[in-house]
Amino acid sequence: MAHTSLRAGLAACALLIGLASTAAERPVGSISARPTVPLDSHAMNAMLRADRDKDGTLSREELERYDLGLARRFKEVDADRDGKLTLYEFEKLVSPPETLTGR
Repeated sequence: MAHTSLRAGLAACALLIGLASTAAERPVGSISARPTVPLDSHAMNAMLRADRDKDGTLSREELERYDLGLARRFKEVDADRDGKLTLYEFEKLVSPPETLTGR
C-alpha cells in the first residue's frame, strides 16, 4: 500500500514540475495575454498624460485635472465601478462613437 502512495506522490510531483517548467518557458507578453481589440493611440497618449501617479489607471481626480468635461462622464464609463478607469474604459470617453461600434 505504501508503495502505491509513493508512486502516486511521485507522479503528482512530476506533473507539477512539468506544469511549472511549461509556464516558465512561456514568454512574457505572449500572444494569449494581449488584448484582442486594437488600442486607440490617441486614447493611449491622452491617458499617459492624464495618469499623474503612473499606475496605469485614471482616478476621478486625475481626470478632473486633465479635462473637466470628460470627468463629468466618469461614472458613465467606469464599467466595473472601482473608481478608476482602465485604458479601455477611458477610450470610450475620448474616441468618437463610430469607432467603438465594431468592438
